[in-house]
Amino acid sequence: MDRRDIKDYLLAFSVLAVVLIVFVVILISVPYLFYLFFKIFFLTLQFGILFIIVFWLVIVLIAWTVKIISISRY
Repeated sequence: MDRRDIKDYLLAFSVLAVVLIVFVVILISVPYLFYLFFKIFFLTLQFGILFIIVFWLVIVLIAWTVKIISISRY
């Protein structure tokens, strides 16, 4: 009954490509916007060092929490 043309598939592919591009742009821009936001308020070298330390502390805490959760499942 319902016949699909190649136009429909091309339209779906183009929509999927646009969604993928938007997702990648958001994935890259959100952390950079947070960095710029904090850099505006703390324009010193100490902020750069503090940002790196806090960033890695947060990453380590997240990894540690995930590991504890995965261990506690067994």
